[in-house]
Amino acid sequence: MLGHRAEYVTFAWIVWELTHDPLYLGYLGLAQGVPLVVFQVFGGVLADRVHRLRLLIGTQLLTAATLAVAFGLMVLDITRIEYFLVLAALSNTFRAFDEPSRLSLVPQLIDRARLSNAIALGSIPWQAGRMLGPSITGILIAAFGGALGLGLAAAASFLALALYSRIRLEGETPPHDGQPVLTQLADGLRFVGADFVFASLIALAMFNSLFGMSYVTLLPIFADSYFKAGSVGYGLLNAAHGAGSLIGTLTLATIAHRIARPGRALLIGAACVGLGLMAFSRAPGMGLAMPMLLLVGFSGTFYLTQVSTVIQQKVPDQLRGRVLGLYSLCWNLLPLGGLLGGALASAVDARFAVLFGGAMVTANALILLKSRRLRRIT
Repeated sequence: MLGHRAEYVTFAWIVWELTHDPLYLGYLGLAQGVPLVVFQVFGGVLADRVHRLRLLIGTQLLTAATLAVAFGLMVLDITRIEYFLVLAALSNTFRAFDEPSRLSLVPQLIDRARLSNAIALGSIPWQAGRMLGPSITGILIAAFGGALGLGLAAAASFLALALYSRIRLEGETPPHDGQPVLTQLADGLRFVGADFVFASLIALAMFNSLFGMSYVTLLPIFADSYFKAGSVGYGLLNAAHGAGSLIGTLTLATIAHRIARPGRALLIGAACVGLGLMAFSRAPGMGLAMPMLLLVGFSGTFYLTQVSTVIQQKVPDQLRGRVLGLYSLCWNLLPLGGLLGGALASAVDARFAVLFGGAMVTANALILLKSRRLRRIT
C-alpha cells in the first residue's frame, strides 16, 4: 500500500507539473481506470481457478518492474507525458489481477471466528500506508522531484514481493469445476445481482470510488492553486485523509463487537463521507480542509471495513474470488472517478467537482438507509 499510494501521488503530481491542465489529470484517471474495469472481474475468475499465491507473486513482480521503468525514465529526464500515461495503465492492468487473489487468501490465513477483528486489524498497515505514502512522497517530491517518489513506489513494491514470497500455504489451489471462464464470470455476476445485500454493499463501494474519492485526483489543484501550499501542502492533505483512515481502523477494531446494528452504522458512515467532502469543497484554506479530510478518512474506513467484513463472512467459498473481484473493481474505480472529476473541474472548477461527488455519495447512502434489510445486517 505504501508503494501504491506513492505511485498515485507521484503520477498525479508529475502529470500536473508537466501540463498544468486539469483535463490531463482526467486522462491519467482514464489510463489508470480502464484496465481495472476491463480486467478486474477476470482477475476474480482467475483467482477461483489457479494457485492464488503464485498469481499474487507474479502480478506483484510485474507491477514492481513497471514502476522501476518509470523511475528510470525520470532519472534519465525522459518526461514525455505519453510514456507516463502508458506506464500508469500497465501498472493498473497488473493490479487488476493482484487484488482478487490477495483478498481471497484472507480466510485461509485466519480462523473464521476471528475474521471480523482480523479484517479491521489487517487494515492498519493498509491505512498506515495511505497516510505515510502520500506524506513521505510529498516531502520527497518537494525536496528532490518526482523521481524519488517513483523510486519509493518501486522499492516498496519490491519489498512487498519479497514478503509475499515467504508465505507458505497447504492445499491452496481452489477446486476447478471445469466450466469456461465466461460461464464462471456470469455465475458470479448472477449471484451478486440476485442478492440485494451483496448488490447494495458493492454499490456503496462503487459510489465511494466514482464520486467519494474522485477528489484525490484534484488535490494538486486545491494544494497549489486554491491553498497556495505547493507539494508540501499536497502531501499534508493526503496525510490528513490517511490519518483519519487510520483512526477509523483503530476505532473499529476496538468496538466492532459492540456495534449492535453494523448495517445502520456503515450507512451513516457513508453519509458522513459525502457531507465531509461537501464541506471540504468550500474550505477557504488548509485550516478547514485538513479537519474535513480527517473526517472523510475516518468515516470512509469505518464503513468500508464493515462492508468488507460482511462480504468476506457471507460469500460462498467457491465464488469468493469472483465476488471479491467485483468488490475490488468497484473500490478501484477511483481512476475513473478521477476522470469524471477532472472533466467537471475543467468545465466548471475543482470545488464544484468535489461538491458534486460528495452530494452523490450522501444521496446514495440516505436512499439505502431506508432499507430494513440493510439496516438489520448483523
